[in-house]
Amino acid sequence: MATRAKSSVGFGVPTDEIDPQRFIVRIAPSSREPVTIIEDFGISGPQFDPQTNLQADQVVRCKLDPKRWRAIAQPTKQVFNERLKGRKIPVGKWEAHDNPVHRLLGRELCVLAWAIESCDSALIPAAIDGWVGLRPEERWWLYAMAVHSTGHADDTDKGWRKAIRIGLTEGAGAVAPGNKRQISFEDL
Repeated sequence: MATRAKSSVGFGVPTDEIDPQRFIVRIAPSSREPVTIIEDFGISGPQFDPQTNLQADQVVRCKLDPKRWRAIAQPTKQVFNERLKGRKIPVGKWEAHDNPVHRLLGRELCVLAWAIESCDSALIPAAIDGWVGLRPEERWWLYAMAVHSTGHADDTDKGWRKAIRIGLTEGAGAVAPGNKRQISFEDL
């Protein structure tokens, strides 16, 4: 018996759940406006925000200038769609509007966005290679470390976000060209 594809919108946001937690990647029709990555807590929200001391249904996690966004749009789409295909979930594409992204993929996207938001443009390819070389669980862990103290769009280049930037842009030289997967502990 064939397995039916799961119903979803955007990049893996399930349609069979009522208002699930997700990320929204807001791409403006104008190529001059920043791309905004928003965490939407859905029906599980609002969440307490220790920085504002308020409850929030949505939190803006990052704003990227269009040039930086264009540099990561294709690699993130490719990585996310490979994973979605493996789970028999329809693939997504980036369009000029609000793009829903599964909550776990959104966390991974934030890690890459945070790494490139303030780095030298020449280091963006190294950040992409370093990000691709991480397992999803490693990306989730980095997101969890950064989000509590530096998880807002205006928290650039501080604490864990600065560490993510340095680790993915300057530490990516450890990944040999053509070998985008680093050795994991299981391989040792």
